[in-house]
Amino acid sequence: MFLKQIETRPPEGMMSIAFKKLRETGHAVPEIMHLFRFKKRSTDHLVRFTEEVLRGPSPLSRGLRELIGAYVSTRNNCRFCRSAHVAVAARLLGKELVDEVLLDMENSRLDERHKELFRYIQKLAENPAEIDAPDILKLKQAGWSEEEIYDALTVASLFKFYNTWNNGSGVQAMSPADYAHSGERIMTFGYCMDFSLKGVLKIMWLGRKEIKLADIKGLIKSLWPARQEAKYAPTPARDIASSRI
Repeated sequence: MFLKQIETRPPEGMMSIAFKKLRETGHAVPEIMHLFRFKKRSTDHLVRFTEEVLRGPSPLSRGLRELIGAYVSTRNNCRFCRSAHVAVAARLLGKELVDEVLLDMENSRLDERHKELFRYIQKLAENPAEIDAPDILKLKQAGWSEEEIYDALTVASLFKFYNTWNNGSGVQAMSPADYAHSGERIMTFGYCMDFSLKGVLKIMWLGRKEIKLADIKGLIKSLWPARQEAKYAPTPARDIASSRI
């Protein structure tokens, strides 16, 4: 990352366990997590928004939303976002389809209805100021509802932000194995990085064996250090008298 002070800040609480476990299992810590853990009052809202946009109720499938994200990231040359969301889209839609769309959408196996949607997405990614009413009319004529267009637009816009956030801060790409691991975690837990005690217990309950009871005990000990009882010392009478003046 370019923002070294943010990157090297020691992780706190449950986040410290998450970082430790990633490193113990030989995986890199995704550098975007340093951005999320800095100024959490802002990023907590962003995490919840991302979860709702990509995994919440929508007429667009989760796979299509992930593919839109990967497509926008490809057009914006954001290697981190592209690879991270290809890993998820491939699990949902199949790697061959995802690779075809990202390499040459027009000659991919997508039907004409979906190709029209991705033409719109490409224009959003590259020249959003050129979007006009005829673009929306083409989508409607292809069979897309306004809710579907709205959701696709929101996904594309969200990734425009993430692409800028990651590229501008110098977030580095990871290895294929690390992206595969990240995709698996997103498939299981989603985008809400819940590092509360409840969230960690959920990980343990699902049997992933990434977090053990000893980790919880160590965290609790660090959060609740033994308090030294203050020794009672009576206040001298002259001090009491002077304090009343």
